[in-house]
Parts: sequence; structure tokens; C-alpha cells
Amino acid sequence: MSQGPRVTAAGRWRAWAWQAGLAVVLLVVLVLWAMPEDAGRSMVRVLAGADLLTLAAALALYPLITAARAIRLMVALGLPLAGRTLWALGRTAAVHSVLASFIPMRLGEISLVWLLNRAVGTPVANGSALLLVLRLLDLAVVLGAGLLALAWLPAARAALPNAGPLAGAALVALLAGLAVTPVLARRLLALTPVLPGRVGRFLTGVLTAVGATTAGRLSWLLIWTLPVWAPIFVIAWLCANALEPGVGLAGGIAGGSATALASVLPVNTVANVGTFEAAWMLALMPAGLDRATALATGVLFHLVVLSGSAILGLLALPGRWRGGADEGQARPEAGTFPTHDHHAMRADTATGAATE
Repeated sequence: MSQGPRVTAAGRWRAWAWQAGLAVVLLVVLVLWAMPEDAGRSMVRVLAGADLLTLAAALALYPLITAARAIRLMVALGLPLAGRTLWALGRTAAVHSVLASFIPMRLGEISLVWLLNRAVGTPVANGSALLLVLRLLDLAVVLGAGLLALAWLPAARAALPNAGPLAGAALVALLAGLAVTPVLARRLLALTPVLPGRVGRFLTGVLTAVGATTAGRLSWLLIWTLPVWAPIFVIAWLCANALEPGVGLAGGIAGGSATALASVLPVNTVANVGTFEAAWMLALMPAGLDRATALATGVLFHLVVLSGSAILGLLALPGRWRGGADEGQARPEAGTFPTHDHHAMRADTATGAATE
């Protein structure tokens, strides 16, 4: 029995070592591939020419991302726009961001469920359903923006004259797929219990919450997803222009979308090191940057994003993590992900039992 914890700890350390080693190998390969053969300039010399004022402006925009995420959580949960609740969800968004950014394979994403439960008392099933819906919304915005940006690049328009209409059609298909998500959840709910016991009940709770999302609420959340990604795309554009010759806004959006999609690859590293830069280069080189400059600006963008996430996450971590929302609030609006299980509360009230 005493060997179990040591084996688990050893396995965990081996996993982290493998992730770190993979990150180092990817970076070395990228540097060797990106450096021009006819020029002896090093990565240090490339980065030394960065415009610090542009990077400072990019870093200063990062809090807007956290604020937009907090407001989107508030809208999704149907909570009133109050200072105490906004502060609790702002802390939730900041800590979740740093965990999702640094833990490999995006496993830190799951922390949002626990953080919402601690901050405002959201049930685990509702928090899981909310996480699923938010990530589908993010995917729709990232894919849609990335396709439109790539279609706007001169290289894409030259290679594929119909790139714009094709990207528009793909965007419509994405939105249509997003719209049927609640319908699909309700269809799957009709098949439950898919699994017996607690797992089946949990899955039923998740499908119920997703299926209860109305079309109007989903559209409203999609609108609030745009302010989440707009600062990210602007930050990406600023970092891409921190070194000469720079790119247009379409190039920044393409780079921001590519790095976001790379973060969910099956093979990933600590803080997405290597995969992040590779995706950035694949998006920025068609925008007109050479390999060395594309890699350098990718490193700068990654450093800005990680720095902003780490600073806000560390500032938000200390303090009490319970009671951010008013437990006596009214019944949540239809289509939201309530912070309390009102069905259970009504049932327990009928039997005289107290519930949280």
C-alpha cells in the first residue's frame, strides 16, 4: 500500500519531464529551421530589435480579456451585474486562464468547473455544461475569424480567388452547427441514462443544462464571446508588428486563431511551448514574414500572453473563494446555467430539508 503514492508521484514527474523535453526539442527544431541559411543573425539579435513600446501596449490590453471573460460568465450564469459577483468571476477567469495556459494538454480547462463551484456555488454538472458551451463558442469564433483572415491574405487570394466566399460559407456552417447543439443535447438526453450510477446522473445533468440553453441565450453568449477574442487578436497583431516589416490586421487574426487551435492538439507541451510558435509561423509566413521574424514574433506573442495570464492569475489567487454570489437571488433566467440547483431546492423544500 505504501508504494502507491510513490509510483503515482514518479509517474507524474516522468510525464512532466517528457513534456518539458518535448518542448525543448520542438523549440530547437524550430530555431534551426527558421534561421536563414544565408545570414548569421541569431535569435537574440532578432528579438533585440523588438519595439518595447508595442509590446508594452500589447501586455496592457491583456486585462481586457479577463474582464470580458468574467462578464461572459456572469451573463451565462444569469447573475446580476454587481461588484461582488463581478470580482468573484474575475478572479475565477484569471486563475482559470493561468491553469489552462500552463498545464499541458489543456487539462487546466477543467479547473473552471471547480473554480465556479467555489466562487459562486455553481453545481458541477452546470459548470461542466457551461464549460462545454463556452468552448464551442470559442471554437466557432476562432475558426470563423481564422478562416476569414486567411482568406483575406494576399497569398490566399492569389492562390484561391474564391477564398472569401468559401470562408463565408464555412462560417455559416459553423454557426449552424453551433445552433443545433442544444437540440442534439436534448436528443441525447432522451437516451439517458447512458451510464448507470453517479456517472449517468452527472451526464444527465450536463445534457439537461446544455439542452435548456435557448437560441437567444446562445446568440447572446456568442456576442459576448467576440469581446473575449477581439483583444487577443489585437495583441497578436501588435506582437506581429513589434519587428519589421510587420503585417496587416488579417495576419494578426490568423496568427491568434492558429495558436488558439494549436493549444488543443493531442500532442502538447508545458505552456504549449513549441506547438504555439509552430502554429504562429504557419499563419504568419503567408502574411509576408520570413521564417526568423515569424518565429521571433511568435515567441514575443507567447511571452506576452503567458506574462499577462501569470500576473493576473497570481494577483487573483489569494483570498476567500466562497460566497461571491448572493445565495438568496431569484430564480435564474431560462437558458442560463444557474449557480444553484433550483429543482433540487424545490424538492428539498417540499420535504423540509435544507440545501445549498
